[in-house]
Amino acid sequence: MTERVRRIRTPLGDAAWLVTGHAEVRRLYADRRLGRTHPDPASAARFGDHQLLSASELYSHEHEHEEHMAMRALLQPFFSGRRMAALGEPVRALLAELLDELTAAGPGADLHAMVSAPLSVRTLCALLGVPDRDRFRDLVDGMDVGDRARADAAQAELAGYLGGLIERKRLAPDDSLLGGLCAAGLSTEDIAGIATMVLFAGYDSTAVMIDSGVVLLSRHREQWELLRAVPAAVPGAVEEILRLADAEEPEGAGFPRYARESFEVDGVMIERGEAVLLDVARANLDERAFAEPLRFDLGRLPNPQLSFGHGPWHCLGAPLARLQLTEVFTALPARFPGLRLGIPDGELARAGGTFTGRMRGLPVVW
Repeated sequence: MTERVRRIRTPLGDAAWLVTGHAEVRRLYADRRLGRTHPDPASAARFGDHQLLSASELYSHEHEHEEHMAMRALLQPFFSGRRMAALGEPVRALLAELLDELTAAGPGADLHAMVSAPLSVRTLCALLGVPDRDRFRDLVDGMDVGDRARADAAQAELAGYLGGLIERKRLAPDDSLLGGLCAAGLSTEDIAGIATMVLFAGYDSTAVMIDSGVVLLSRHREQWELLRAVPAAVPGAVEEILRLADAEEPEGAGFPRYARESFEVDGVMIERGEAVLLDVARANLDERAFAEPLRFDLGRLPNPQLSFGHGPWHCLGAPLARLQLTEVFTALPARFPGLRLGIPDGELARAGGTFTGRMRGLPVVW
């Protein structure tokens, strides 16, 4: 074992490897000897009761990389520069509407409930082509709970809801992501699985990033004032928020990967079938990659944060998340220059979700 690659036990007691070094995590994201599937799923180390915290069933083990790249090729056009440009104005309009509602509720309100969560879910609904936003949000929230039975029930209900929606889109095609997957000839089951994956990648994670950014800027008022005075600092702020948003999360968060063959990393031998967790939050604090890694600095250059993964596992939805974060942290300082937390930082509570550690609420005042 080394400082950056070491043995751990999962919450369920299984043995696994934890990788925390920036260079090592970045390299392993691109290493084809590591994947999300397992040759014997029943024996794979598990990081929780939910199926997403064990070996993936989305791909076959024999052809995982080919199937993964084919899926990326299928989805990439829906996250293209042209698509993001077309979404820019609707996202700004939606955010303005949400901030108007926040203003009317003031001079204090729950920013998570009124801005972060609805902005994220409505934007995803527009991308996917989902009309019933409230029911959709309830179903997705139900999947991100610690109770396996409740999570499975919510996932089954979501699959049923998506199945009906997909069949309607086959009869009346549109240019949404679901409509495009229907046109590509995929089965209803496969489309529902892809849609669920997109949801977990994009809904809560973006809302969490918005909430975390507000908390970070509240702790560092000089950076908030810089953002208010110099809107050109927003892109740098987005990257620094992405880098530090999960800095206080428990060690070892994320989805497990499994060695497809034995190989060595940082002098440590990983055996075929063993679980490997790439700890992005720790990698984003690696002092070999970031000078003074705990310092929150909107002007940090370079900032090679890994919050969206890397290489063939770089998040396709990164442009959509950056679009929302950029709009939020441009508008908030301009419309609410005195915005600050409504309760002491230490009293903020996180929900007991399995994956994202979303906040129960984000009280703010202005």
